[in-house]
Amino acid sequence: MKPTREILAAGALVLAVLSRCPRAVAQTNEARAAFQAGVQAYAGQHYAEALESFRTAYRIRPHPSVLVNLANCYVALNRPQDAISTFERFLNDPTVTPSPQQRTEIATALAEARRHLATINVLVFPPGAEVYLDGDLVGTSPLRRPLQTGPGPHVIEARQAGGGTIQHQARVEGGGTVTLTLDIARNRSYVGSVAPESQPPVPLATPVVPTPPVVAVVPVPVVTPATNVNVNRPVVRVEPARPVRPTAPPSPPVARQAVTPLVSAPSVAVRPPSNAGRSTVRGIGPAFWSGVGITVAAAATSIAFVVYSNSLEDDYYRIVSMFQAETDASRRNYYQALGLSYADAFDQNRMIAYITGGIAGAAAAFSIGAAIYGATGHSTPRSASLQVFPSLRGNGLTLSGTF
Repeated sequence: MKPTREILAAGALVLAVLSRCPRAVAQTNEARAAFQAGVQAYAGQHYAEALESFRTAYRIRPHPSVLVNLANCYVALNRPQDAISTFERFLNDPTVTPSPQQRTEIATALAEARRHLATINVLVFPPGAEVYLDGDLVGTSPLRRPLQTGPGPHVIEARQAGGGTIQHQARVEGGGTVTLTLDIARNRSYVGSVAPESQPPVPLATPVVPTPPVVAVVPVPVVTPATNVNVNRPVVRVEPARPVRPTAPPSPPVARQAVTPLVSAPSVAVRPPSNAGRSTVRGIGPAFWSGVGITVAAAATSIAFVVYSNSLEDDYYRIVSMFQAETDASRRNYYQALGLSYADAFDQNRMIAYITGGIAGAAAAFSIGAAIYGATGHSTPRSASLQVFPSLRGNGLTLSGTF
C-alpha cells in the first residue's frame, strides 16, 4: 500500500496536467475536486469512499495516473483481482513512462496482490460448455488456464448449448487453490484440492465392467393339502385257529348238523389316544433353507459390486486430477473421455449392487416368514377307530379299524 504522501504527489501531477487544458477548465475543476476528496478519504482510511471519488475523477478526466490511486484502494479493500488489473492497465498504457522507483513499487504491490489471489481450477463434463464466474463469461470448457479471483464466496456456472446448466457456490481463501468439477450430464459437482503430478501420468486401460453372476433362484415347492383323496381303510381279519380233532374210529354215517351263524356282535369302538385332538408343530422346512441360501448369495453379490464401484469412483477422481494437471490438448481429451467412461461404469455397478441388495432383503424377509410359519403352524393328526364284525364263514370275528 502506497503512503499518503506519494498519493498526494501523484494527485499534484494529475492536477498539473489537467490545468494545461484551457478548453476543459470546468471539467478540470470538477475532476480536481473529486480527486482531492478521494485523497482526503484515503488519508482517513475510508477506502470505499476514496474509491468512488477516484472513479469520478477518472470518468471526468481519464488520466493514467489516477489508475494507481484506484489500484491502491482495491488493495486496501482486499480486492486483489481488481488491483492487479488496474496496475496492469497503468503499466500497459503507452502514454505513461513510469520511473524505475514507481515500477519497483508497483511490482511489489502486484506481488502482494497476487499472493492474496484464490485459484479455481474448473473442469467441465462434457466439453464445449460456457463457463461463468459470478455471472461473467470467462470462456468455454476446457478452459486454457485456471480462474483467479479474490477470496470469499463465488458462483461458478456451466451452460451447455442444448440447455443443460449446473452451478456451484464455493468459498475460497486468499492464496488457496480449489478444483471444481461440474458434470452437466449427471447434474453433479465435486469440490477438492488437486496437487500437481510429480511425473507425467500414464494412460489407463479402458475399464471393463464385469458381468454380474447369475444367482439361481430355487423354487420353493408349495404343498397343497388334498381334499378329494379317498383313503381305503385297512381291514384286519382275526380268525381263531381251528381245533385239532382227535382221530376216532369210524362211525356210522349220520346227518350233519347245520351250523347256525353267530349273532352279530355289537361294534366295539376303540378310544383314540389322549393327544389325538391336539396339534403338532410343523417345524422348519425346505422353504426356510432355500430363502437363507438366496439371501447369502444375493448379499455377497451386492457387497462385491459395492466394493468394485467404490474403486471405480476413486479412479474417477484420480483421472480428474490427471486431466487438470495435463497441458497437452490431445491427452486432456483422452482423460476427459476416460473419466466419463469411469463415471458410467460406477453408476452401472452401483445400480447392480442396489438390485442384488434388494433381492437379499426380500429373501431374508421370506426366510423369517417361513421360520415363523414353521414354528407356530400346527397339523392335527387323524383319530383311530376299531370295529368288530362276525366272520362271513360263521366261525370267527372280523376286526376293522383306521389308524
